[in-house]
Order: sequence, then structure tokens, then C-alpha cells
Amino acid sequence: MSVQHYFLMTPGPLALRDEVKAQMQYDMGSRDQRFKNITASIRERIIDLIEGNDTHSAIPIQGSGTYGMEAALASFISQSDRPLVCINGIYGERILRILKLRGVQAVSINSPADQPLSVSDIASYLDQNPSLTHLCFVHCETTAGVINPLDAIVELARRRGIRTIIDAMSSFGSVDVSARRTCFDVLVTSSNKCIEGPPGVAFVIASLDILRSKGHSINSFVLDVRDQWRNFEQTGEWRSTPPTHVIQACAKALEMLTAEGVIRRGERYGLVRDEIVRAVGQYASPLLSAQARSPVCLALTAEGIINTQNDFDALYAHLITYNLCIYSKLHPQTRSFRIGCIGSIKPAWIFLLTMAFRDFFDKARGGKKPSTYFESEFTQRGL
Repeated sequence: MSVQHYFLMTPGPLALRDEVKAQMQYDMGSRDQRFKNITASIRERIIDLIEGNDTHSAIPIQGSGTYGMEAALASFISQSDRPLVCINGIYGERILRILKLRGVQAVSINSPADQPLSVSDIASYLDQNPSLTHLCFVHCETTAGVINPLDAIVELARRRGIRTIIDAMSSFGSVDVSARRTCFDVLVTSSNKCIEGPPGVAFVIASLDILRSKGHSINSFVLDVRDQWRNFEQTGEWRSTPPTHVIQACAKALEMLTAEGVIRRGERYGLVRDEIVRAVGQYASPLLSAQARSPVCLALTAEGIINTQNDFDALYAHLITYNLCIYSKLHPQTRSFRIGCIGSIKPAWIFLLTMAFRDFFDKARGGKKPSTYFESEFTQRGL
């Protein structure tokens, strides 16, 4: 059975470079010394990227970013702790849900999805609740593409002796994060976002101080970050079967990220985002102001045309006929939908997006008929 190849413009998974995909063709034993060397190189590159040598360690966890996030929460927050979850989107809500499912008495503070978290509001809440032990939040909340003020929030917590656990799935690799500048305790990311690798592995980046502490008894084998870390340190091996092909591809992706540089990668994504804004601006408007937009994804609204999930499903299905794949869910509170700006996005894809939007929205508004000349245009642009 043939498989359709789509042009991925989602906030992860994303379009991979050929060099990264090529690494997944090699079979390798998980206990082989060559594979242990690849794992070690990944851990070292991640720590180098955050300037965390001598202060932090990177612990790969089999599974998606949510696996890594739950592993961090389970390993470093006990049922007797009292964490604060700062929420301005669905991934902050997910953190709170995980904690409650694990029996942790977490509390939360909420901000609108189209606004960054308020540092002053968080400070006031912390001052009024001195028994809080941890602060959890999302750095880049892709519900609307908002970047939250990492440095300021971590500093608030640090001055009060509160541990920080940060979801950095969509920021790591495109937004500068420095453990030397920002003394976070735990930061979690995954392979299939701005690292530009395939899905299948998450990374818990934790301070050596918290890793070396005794910690509480955890009722899970697979989620025990400290035990995974100790095993890497002592043997170089994973405790259970790792996604070997994904790890090999991720090693190549991290090599390419190191060569490009985090800041330059973020700038590249920003150029893609801005070009998408220009390309579809006649039909859909950015939800956020230019100052608030992350380089990772773009939230758009189309008032009067896209109001419900059913409305958006029609647009999504239309884009699929052009081989374009964007994020498939409408955010009901803001009536916005998302287009990813990350990965190996080609200029011709944005041209194709322009034509697909024009055909859909002109028809929805009772205007022009769909384009009849696009096939020759696509051929000229190498699609």
C-alpha cells in the first residue's frame, strides 16, 4: 500500500531533513558500545546547548514529550508537596491534570491563552501562599504560540526556595535557554520539536543537585528519572529497550542544531512565520500581536468563516487535498487554529498554502472559483 507524503506545517512532528531521516535506516543493538556512544553524545550536546556543564544532566526518556513531563513530575514532586501550576493554555492544563491523577494537591493560577503569564500575578500568589514547594509552567505555550517569561519566573521561584519544573517542548532549540543565566531545576523537551528529530524520545534536563538528592519513593519503574540517570552514569546504557533508530536520527539532528545555532534557528523560524502571515493575511489574522508571537507556531483566526471545529474541519480537509498538513484542532476559547513554522519547510509550501487559502476562503465568501492553473505553477516551483 502506498503512503501519501504530506507537507508538514505542524508544531511537531515536523518535516525532517533528509540527513536526519537517513540515519534511521541503520540497525543497531541497544547494548552495543557504538549505540552507547551515540547516547552519550546526545546527552553531552544537550547540556552544551544550555550551558549546563557541571550543573545539569540530560536524561533521555523513551516516549513522547508528555512521557518526559510525567516522568519529571512523578520523580521530583511527591504527594506531600504543594506545587503551583501556571496555566495559559492546554499544556499547562495537562501538567495540572497529571499531578492530580498522581494524587498531588496542586493549585493553579490561570491567564488567557493569548497573553503571556503575568510575573506580578505569580509573585503575588507566591507571597500569599508560602507553603508552595514547586512552580510548574510551559515556556512556549503552543495553544496560541505565546512565549512565557522564563528567566523572570524562575528567578521569582529561586528567591523563595521553590523548585521549578518547566515544559520546554516547543522552545528548546529555537529560543535561547541558559542554565548559567537561569537557575532552573528541571526542564523537559522532546526530539520532535525544534531539535528537528523524529518523535519517540523526551529529554529531562535536571540539576545535579536534584538528581543526587534522595527524593521520595516513586511507584513507577519507567517514570523514575533518577534511576534512569544513575544507570546512564554507571553503565552508559538505557534500563529498557530504547528507540534505537530514533536516537540515531536525533543525534544527527542535534549535530545540525549545534552547527546552525539556537538563535539562528529561531530567526529562521521567525522568517517562516512572518512569510505565512503575509501569505494568508487577506484571509486570516494572527491571534497575537507581533511582539507576543513565538517563532514556533502561528495562531490564526478567520472571523465569520472559522467559528467551530466543524468549520475548521472543512478547511483542514481542503488543505489535505493540497498535501498540506497543519495542526488539526481549533482552540474553542480563542477560535484560533495553528500552523507550525518549524522543521524543513520549503518556500514552495508557503506558496501552495497561499493558493489553498485563496481557493477555500473565496469560495466560502461566495467569490471566485478555485484556481485552475495551480498545477502548472506547482510544477514550476518543484512541488
